[in-house]
Amino acid sequence: MLMAKIRNLSELQQTIVFTEFDFYQHYEETFKVSELSRIKSLLPLREMSVKFSLVEETPRSFGVNRGRNSCFSSEGEMALMLLKMYTGLSAPKLMEALNGNIHYQIFCGVRISPASPLTDYKLIDDIQLELSSSLKVQEL
Repeated sequence: MLMAKIRNLSELQQTIVFTEFDFYQHYEETFKVSELSRIKSLLPLREMSVKFSLVEETPRSFGVNRGRNSCFSSEGEMALMLLKMYTGLSAPKLMEALNGNIHYQIFCGVRISPASPLTDYKLIDDIQLELSSSLKVQEL
């Protein structure tokens, strides 16, 4: 009897439509053929994150995470800075565009709910400052 109920549930599952997933799937498919997707596929975001000391090349297995959790991964932070250069937008305008453009969100590896958009554009400035402070400028 229990197996029959499980089987019936699995048959029902195939007919249930989750529109939210279909909604994002459509954007992910259109992103795959976009210019931003071509750019992202050419970028070594992981290697760039290591070079900028955002992540360790070989992560420790039992490391203690310190600080606040970022809504962007290290690769997402790199992508965000490249998106800033690509669009030429100021931090406030980029934050506004990021909240409203799902392709920008996919490029940066984040999902921002329209019900709770990101509002602190200084986050972008903080990421930019963090990356610029890790650059090692060689004197001639």
